[in-house]
Amino acid sequence: MNIKTLLVGMAIAVPMLITGCGGSNVVIEISTAPPASMEVNQSATIAATVTGAGTNSGVDWSCTPVGSCGTFTPANTDSGASTVYMAPRTAGPVMIIATSTKNARKSTSVSVNITAVTNTSDITGNYTFSASGVEQDFTEPYAVAGSIAIDGATGKITGGEQDFFNSNGPDIFPADPITTGTISVGDDGRGTLTLTPTSAPAEIFSITVVNNKHILITQFQAAATTSGSLDFQTAPSSVPTGRNAFALLDSAFADAFGGVLTSNGATLTASEADDDLEGATTFGFSITAGSSFTAPDADGRGTFTLNDPNFGAFTVAYYVVGPEAFRLIEFDDVGFAVGSMYGQGAGNFANMMGSKFVFGQSGVEQGANIGFFSAAGQYTGNGTNALSAGVADVNEGDGNPIKAGSLTGSAYIVNANGYGAITLSGLTTDNLANFGIYAVDPAINVADPNSASGGGGAVMLDLDVNNIGIGIVAPQATSPTFTGNFAFSQAGVFQTATTLAWYGLLGQVASDGTSKFVGLADYNELNTAQTPGVTVSGTYTADGANAGRSTATLTVNGAATPNNITIYQASSSLLLHVDVDSTTVGGNQLATIGLGVFEQQQ
Repeated sequence: MNIKTLLVGMAIAVPMLITGCGGSNVVIEISTAPPASMEVNQSATIAATVTGAGTNSGVDWSCTPVGSCGTFTPANTDSGASTVYMAPRTAGPVMIIATSTKNARKSTSVSVNITAVTNTSDITGNYTFSASGVEQDFTEPYAVAGSIAIDGATGKITGGEQDFFNSNGPDIFPADPITTGTISVGDDGRGTLTLTPTSAPAEIFSITVVNNKHILITQFQAAATTSGSLDFQTAPSSVPTGRNAFALLDSAFADAFGGVLTSNGATLTASEADDDLEGATTFGFSITAGSSFTAPDADGRGTFTLNDPNFGAFTVAYYVVGPEAFRLIEFDDVGFAVGSMYGQGAGNFANMMGSKFVFGQSGVEQGANIGFFSAAGQYTGNGTNALSAGVADVNEGDGNPIKAGSLTGSAYIVNANGYGAITLSGLTTDNLANFGIYAVDPAINVADPNSASGGGGAVMLDLDVNNIGIGIVAPQATSPTFTGNFAFSQAGVFQTATTLAWYGLLGQVASDGTSKFVGLADYNELNTAQTPGVTVSGTYTADGANAGRSTATLTVNGAATPNNITIYQASSSLLLHVDVDSTTVGGNQLATIGLGVFEQQQ
């Protein structure tokens, strides 16, 4: 070999050596793979390992289709270190790509199928709905309840019936046929429901699917804001039999009315009820005399005449959800009450005295404050006659919100028939002191009547002079998780120095199980703006002194100042939250008074 040949050979060899040092023998592989299938908005911890020359610079993460395939936190990792992949809000196939930071020509990938929470076609059959709130002048109650037939394959409402009242008119439309309507649901469970009744105004609802038998709804139009639910209807011919717990609130007349009534399927045979009419309370009275009911029609609508000795006889329509679940709405132009009724089964409820529960309630307030209140809390019975533990957060808009006010030592009783009460000291919970508690069948979930889990609890009333409200009580599980996709709602009123406005917020969020949730929601500020798809984010911290309680911030639509909320967790699938923002500045009461839920999507 001559010198020229040798030099040529060396010139060829040098680039090969440089390439080798730059990573020609780099091998990259997914060491912790994501699941083959993930639901929208869900996260997975993944990792990739880089071996070979020049591997100390780690891994760059990306995915396709670009812009709609998800995110990585962080987007660059060391070899073998983990990143968190967050799936997008839309369903479809994505490709996750791990690339060597040192040598961009070296990469590996894995495919993941992103699945929807639900589809419109899953929402099919007969459903009962109920929603209540306020209409345009901010103070007058507005409510609607009914049943509809949904054809999920076409997204059409094919029939139904509803009762409607707007107390400002008053406009009252009982047994009003629903002629047409539509329903649509996105991959994250958020969607829209429209209804066209024969006589009442057309209705537009934002909806978020919890499961194909339970959907949260809120009115999404300038005329009104409401909150409620749409629940799959089983056995629409069911009549109330045995013992039933009920609770009704008429915010127009500041009247709370509830208790336990017994039916033989044709008439009321016994009852024990409580009433608070503008602070004038009557406890443990009978409504049997003068009360009656009719069997439901083909849409599951029947009627009750209830004889309240304080308010007088009034008539409500009931719409069947199932044999032990009914939505109630008054239609007689005497009052404007709405609520629910649940069967009690054959249970003896004395065992509730030693159990743990979470509660949430809201209503109207009399006196010098804004005029509305909301509260949430948790408690444990001592097994005999008092609460052995418990705290509550209360917001009356008076500039002094109660945070973790102690309930320990408060009087507590639940009789064998499910009629009960809690009497608080009133010193640690502002003006809240008297609750009526009416137990439901342990097989019934008060938040989701078609759910086979999480049953038991009660409906409740606030029976105070200055506070008249309605709420629910749910059993509290031990060490629940807060992870995954959740339907999220909040409804209430806010006041600034110049504005008093009702609002509704409904959407979907994903919680990381440790400290954060993020999602999208539709926001309705009554008579002002309806804004779809605003961002919702929050951070939460467990209360080390009160297991099951968390403090949190809630940021809506990128607001510079987040709201402060308190979360009480009943189970892995149900959390109640209350807004605790309230101050007084320059003599003005500034507050956001709201109550809402997180319900896990399934």
